[in-house]
Amino acid sequence: MEPWYKIVLPRQELREGRSLDPSEFAVHLEQVVAGTAPCDYVEPDKFFSRNYFSKALVEHCGTVLRRLNGETANTAPVLSLITQFGGGKTHTLTTLYHLCGTGKAAKDFSGVSEMMKTVALADVPKAKVAIFVGNSWDRAPGRETPWLDIADQLAGESGRRLFNHQSAPGTKAIGQLLRMAGQPVLLLFDEVLNYIGRHPDQTNQFHSFMQNLTVALTSAERAVGLFSLPASPTEMTEELREWQDKFTKVVGRVGKDLVVNDASEVSEIVRRRLFEESGRDSMRRAVSRQFANWVFSRRDRLPPEWGQLSEDQIRAQFEACYPFHPATLTVFQPKWQALAQFQQTRTTLAMLGMWISCAYREGYGKARREPLLTLGSAPLADREFLSAVLRQMGEPRLQAAIHADIAAPGGAPKSHAEALDDEDANGSGKTAIHQRVAKSLFFESCGDQTDKAGHLPELNFAVGDPDTETTLVHTAVQGLERRCYFLRPVGVDSWRFGHVPTLKKVHANRKQALDPDDV
Repeated sequence: MEPWYKIVLPRQELREGRSLDPSEFAVHLEQVVAGTAPCDYVEPDKFFSRNYFSKALVEHCGTVLRRLNGETANTAPVLSLITQFGGGKTHTLTTLYHLCGTGKAAKDFSGVSEMMKTVALADVPKAKVAIFVGNSWDRAPGRETPWLDIADQLAGESGRRLFNHQSAPGTKAIGQLLRMAGQPVLLLFDEVLNYIGRHPDQTNQFHSFMQNLTVALTSAERAVGLFSLPASPTEMTEELREWQDKFTKVVGRVGKDLVVNDASEVSEIVRRRLFEESGRDSMRRAVSRQFANWVFSRRDRLPPEWGQLSEDQIRAQFEACYPFHPATLTVFQPKWQALAQFQQTRTTLAMLGMWISCAYREGYGKARREPLLTLGSAPLADREFLSAVLRQMGEPRLQAAIHADIAAPGGAPKSHAEALDDEDANGSGKTAIHQRVAKSLFFESCGDQTDKAGHLPELNFAVGDPDTETTLVHTAVQGLERRCYFLRPVGVDSWRFGHVPTLKKVHANRKQALDPDDV
């Protein structure tokens, strides 16, 4: 098995050590429409070359496009996107904006024809698209309210004349506007709650407009409204939470909730966004085959979800995640996504970008042999990466634990895991088994809000490989437990890193403070 960094080719910025800003992965719909966003988002062919049609995105597009084609069975005139902050809502809106703005020619874009086959569509309907983005919308002459702005986008001056400048239009006037567009209509609403916070004087009228709009859409032909309502929980006041509930009820009366991004497909999204080349298929299959054989033969010592799979199914999972170990990606789904500060898609991409950049350069610099990117390869000694991790966890106090027990920054005394690897007399210090176990324990135990522990089966799966037996993993974690200052056992065969020092740390501090002469 060849090292991963000799097979795949990361993006040029990552190869050169330039970190990626999370904002690079944040799509701003109004900038796409205005043409001021990066060309990867503005130009449809480039957008779809990096886009991945996940199952959820295919379902969204199919529901909307069939409705715009005039179908009413298994479609809905009003849909709301429900997901965690940073989970792909605006990306879904942008995909539909480019599809419906292009029409039939869209099937030539990457992945679109396959999506159309899946949803049984012959052509992409061209539609009149109007957008409202709450965090960028401001009053302008002739567009003093959101409904006047929508009317202007759909029918110009004649559309604006249908509406009153101050009060929300009724369902009859909205229906007339939809017909006046003269073609299918797609309405895309994003960051609605941000608008409410910025324009409190219009909230009641806007609420009435939303109510009347959803009613008008139910009786209109070939018209769909797609609403992205949730905002970041860390940015919500109690008043905004109340408005969120109100708008969710308005849309929910006739809407269909769609959850964005299937966790199992995150690997393909990551590959398209962070790598220029995904490497040879033959090597991907070879690595996956050897790991699958190792996992299948030791399934009684691994997490139960892997014990239920056949060897072929395990191989397929590893193949889908290559060059990542499945544990490296899945840890961010069931555990870290529960964190209030965690921005699911864009933050995962930015963190993994820094991770790839450090591991790629270290791989060549130190001739590493790891065939996959595992949790144990996380560059926690890198200050920029560590800052990003702690920021998403919302727990900066863990920095002391990481430096003392897991990975010390350059110039600082070695961590306990590093010291244990140096002392290892059996030669396993060459594989940094204690550091790999400590890093895996950190990610497994510090994300979840309820199960704050890393369990031995999880560690066996994350650290073990065809060259590393599970007994070595157990021995390493026992050594860490005896030595570390911030690692505690939790029940049987489970451990947790925390910011509160253990008695070993207290004892070491007191002992260091003693004067030998006094003793």
